[in-house]
Parts: sequence; structure tokens; C-alpha cells
Amino acid sequence: MDIGEVAGHFRSDCPKLKGKKQQKNSTRKANVAEASDDEFSLTVSTSVACCDGSVWLLDSGATEHMTLHVVQDDLDEKIQCKVLDCDTISQVKSKILDALYKNTPFSMRPSIHEVDLEWRHGRGGHLTLQDEDLTTKSLCGWKKLNTLSHYGVKESAVMSLIPHANDTYSTGTYFTNSLTPIITVNGDVESGSVIRIYHLVKPMDEHHYQTNKVSERTHKAIPEIFLTRLLSTKGTIQKFVDDFFNTILTANDDLPPAVKWLFDLLDEAARRHSIVDPEVVHAWKSNSLPLRFWVNFIKNPDFIFDINKTTTVDSCLSVIAQTFMDSCSTAEHRLGKDSPSNKLLFAKDIPHYREMVSHFYYDVQMLPQITDQEMSSAMQQLSVTQLGEFDTIAALKELYIYVTKYNDQVTRGHKEKDGNEVCGKGALRETMKEMDEADNKKCANERIHMEVLDAMNNDLHCKKMHLAHKLENVACTLEGEETSTC
Repeated sequence: MDIGEVAGHFRSDCPKLKGKKQQKNSTRKANVAEASDDEFSLTVSTSVACCDGSVWLLDSGATEHMTLHVVQDDLDEKIQCKVLDCDTISQVKSKILDALYKNTPFSMRPSIHEVDLEWRHGRGGHLTLQDEDLTTKSLCGWKKLNTLSHYGVKESAVMSLIPHANDTYSTGTYFTNSLTPIITVNGDVESGSVIRIYHLVKPMDEHHYQTNKVSERTHKAIPEIFLTRLLSTKGTIQKFVDDFFNTILTANDDLPPAVKWLFDLLDEAARRHSIVDPEVVHAWKSNSLPLRFWVNFIKNPDFIFDINKTTTVDSCLSVIAQTFMDSCSTAEHRLGKDSPSNKLLFAKDIPHYREMVSHFYYDVQMLPQITDQEMSSAMQQLSVTQLGEFDTIAALKELYIYVTKYNDQVTRGHKEKDGNEVCGKGALRETMKEMDEADNKKCANERIHMEVLDAMNNDLHCKKMHLAHKLENVACTLEGEETSTC
């Protein structure tokens, strides 16, 4: 183990923690070595999770928090940015970009690869800082990434982001999480040499690296030293998690009519099939809305918002999503000391969340029934509101593929359904019937194609949007036919 200039020790070798194990009244919840012990005057200021699962404890004073003053030509005032002296240059650039563009959509922000970090000091002194340059320390095929301490940057240093200048030290992508070992592999293809790069601590396990590939950080059990910080972070976001769950699990006037209509459909299906087990209907509803819809958005906020979902954020959101999934389940999960930390984190909150889910399903059931006319009107309003936001050609393509593939099921469904027919449904049913009786599959598909086109031409809304013409173009394209309409 080559620790370079980073003073510290492995957690497994920590004399302070070993001493604590020998004390009768010691607690396993302690996460730092206390300075009051005279025998070992070592304290811990922070920690680093190495890629091999070991934990490197930085000794007190081994790293320093500092505030940089960021000066940009297009800004009237300086921006302050908090960093660590052991941050790589890429990490510093990432933090400065967060400070400069905190209210700017992520897609409109420059990336760390588009800018360089310039240190301004003295009278007109300018120095461009990089993760790798001629001053980078190299030994036995290993390069230690440059940090702020490597350049001697001190508190209140003045920095600026400037347009990136091409150079020979572009080493690829680095992880931008502070205090995370950054490891990649560079090589000279012609000479066959391999230069491995590390951040703070050179790893012991050589099997973590493959030629010309960035090593993957494995997910392992969270060491005890992180549990206190984990609980503290959970307490910080608890209110926001509760508020979010309350918002999506409240049946009020803002509830979309489609939710009530869908849940009533599931209740009716249970009655029709004589299903008396309430857990079955509960599972149906959970799979249709919370698990299918909300969990997807919890784990992927970038589907809705223009943000950067980092690996760390993704892991945190996965914990919240798993909590929500457990809250929608009626099965009791047995947890013990060997259970993963993410399961234990919200264990005490899940019973309350489960009650919220059950109350939500009950409240929706008690709402006035949504008629077909109300549902049709709501969908029409939604279509008008979102007019121009969706690709009608893509929708028609999927519709055409679906009807062609499942024509037998669609035919049976129309045969079983009684009552009023919406525009075009009768024509579609008759066409499907003819298709069943037809010996030639291609002829049957042509019939349903023509009938659907006629139905669209007879509908004012479809006619206004020229859906019949668009569907014909889609059909020609999928069938590989060359016609004048295509």
C-alpha cells in the first residue's frame, strides 16, 4: 500500500478501534476515534471507501476544507465554492459548475471537459490546473492525480473557469464525487505500456483493473463508520420523503380521473371473477400505479427534470424507491442484524407508509364513480392540452403493430362487449370478423387496414389531424410497399 502524501490508516488496523473492542462498555456505534484517549492520540476527520471494500481513515489534519473565490468575466461578483484540498481538479471543476449554474438546466450547462480551471494569484499570475500534467507524480506505472494540495492551493484562492484548451493530457472520464478514489487506465497502444491512475490511495488488489478499461466500483456492505452519517442524512431528507408520499397518496380534487376509473375497473374485475382476497386487489392497484408509475419516476427524476443524476444520487433514490415498494406490499419483511442497511434505514417508517397506501386505495374507492363520458372528456382535454407534444406517427405505428399482432384477441374482445360503440369500433369489429373468416392473412390485414382508414376519415378530429393519411404512410413503410402515398 502506497498512501502517497495522504496521512491515514486502514480501518482494520485502527489502534483506536481495536482499543475500543477491549473495553467492556464500548459501543459498536462509534465511528471516530476520540481525541480524549492518551494512549492513542490519533483522531479521524473523514474516511475514504476504497474500491476493494476496505476503508481508509484520514487522520486529523490530513485534509482541509477550504473556500475558493470564483471570478468569471461575465459575473459582477465573486462566487464562493467550498472544496477539499484533496479534491482532484475535475472534482473542483464539478463543484464550481454546480455553484455557477445551480439554477440552470443541466443540459444547458458546460461539462467539466469543456472548461479548464485557472488559478489566479499575484499580479497577473495565471496557472491552468489539470488532473494530469508535467508535474504529475509517477512511479512504477502508477500516476497520482493532481489535487489542490499538489499545487499548493490555499484558503480563499481565486479561481476561474476558462474554455478548454486541447492538450496531450486528456485522460478520460473521472469520478467526480469528493473523496472517492478515482482510478482509470491509460496506455500507449504502440508501446504496449499501461499507466494506471489513482486518486488518494493506491489499491492493493491488482485484479480490479483491466487494460484500457475504467474499473468499476463494486457495491458492498456499508461499513459501520458510515452508519452515523447515513442516519443523519436520512433525518435531513425525512420531511421531504414524507411530503412526497403524502402528495402522491392523497385522494383529493387534483386526482386524475383515470386513477379512479382504473381502480374501479380492477374492483369490478375482482367481483366478476369472485376474488374475495383483498390482498389480490391491493396488489393489482399497487402494480398498476405506484410500482409501475411512481417508482419509475422516483428512480429516474431525469425523465421529468433537466438534472444530472449522478451515481450517488441514483443509489440514494433507489433506497427511497425500495422503501416505497415495500410500503405497497402487504407481506411482512423480517429484518435482522444481517439485513442490508438500506432496508433497515426506513424500517420504522414502513408501517406508517403502508397505512397511507391502504387509506389511499380506500379513499379512491369512496370517490364518486367516473362515467365513460367523463373519462372520454378528460382524455380529450388531456389530448388538447398536450397537442403537439407527442409524435402521432410513432403512436400510429405502435397502434398498427399492436392491432396486426393481436387481431384475434381484439376480435374476441369486441364480440364480448355490448352497448354503444365509439366511432370506428363497429367497423373495426366487423373487419376483424372478416379477418377471422379469411383464408388469406394478408387479405384480412388489408381489410382491417381499409376499414380503420375509413373510420378515421369519418371522425372529424381524426380528419382534422390527417391521421388516416399518416396511418397509411406508416402501414406502407412497415409492409415495405412502394406506393404513391409513401
